[in-house]
Amino acid sequence: MIDEANGVELRRIVVGYLDTNCWVVRPLGGREALIVDPGDEPRRIAAAVSDLDVTGIVITHAHADHVLAVAALAGEFGVPIVGHPDEARVWAAELDYLAQHGHLDAGTATPDFVASGNLPRPSPDLRLWDGQLDHYSSRLSVGPLTVELLHTPGHTPGSLCLSLPGHLLSGDTLFPGGPGLTGPQWPLSDFTAIIASVQRLLELPPDTVVHPGHGSDTTVAAERPHLDAWRARGW
Repeated sequence: MIDEANGVELRRIVVGYLDTNCWVVRPLGGREALIVDPGDEPRRIAAAVSDLDVTGIVITHAHADHVLAVAALAGEFGVPIVGHPDEARVWAAELDYLAQHGHLDAGTATPDFVASGNLPRPSPDLRLWDGQLDHYSSRLSVGPLTVELLHTPGHTPGSLCLSLPGHLLSGDTLFPGGPGLTGPQWPLSDFTAIIASVQRLLELPPDTVVHPGHGSDTTVAAERPHLDAWRARGW
């Protein structure tokens, strides 16, 4: 997607067993770029950014379908991994699950693969470039483009969304038709927290295009009228 009015280019690469939207963010006409949520298929992602200078990798949260290619790409490009420190415990839980249950699909993450050390581990490398999050938001620069990181807990404790001019990369926090999944099958999730996070996101300008972690785009205007209904239904 090329947005000339806001000086933004977004590339979507659908990867992995849950069709995760991996995003490449760059200022229009610039070479610097961020990779967001590289969930799998590192070779495809690397090929898609071969014309760019990757300066960092951002994860919206540490569920396996959003991070399986993080280690390979961070190593290839020599760039930091940007995420909320609270996601270290989410990834620890994901590693335990992978080790217990074998593969996610077609051998993508077998116990042997997990044991090989090719997956990112909870460590100080899971950090923000500019230090700790200041409660709700922090900013980073991609060339002349400013990207605001919004802490939006709920789907996971350290979920992030990325706000840039005219656009929101919402991870698994906001989708067309409602918030991301919470409930007992996601023991670190919190419905009350995700509703509060979504309410803040819906205060963005109504024409903001929302790009979720899976599936198709929407807008703040399309979703804002339904907040009370989502709160009432409880999921």
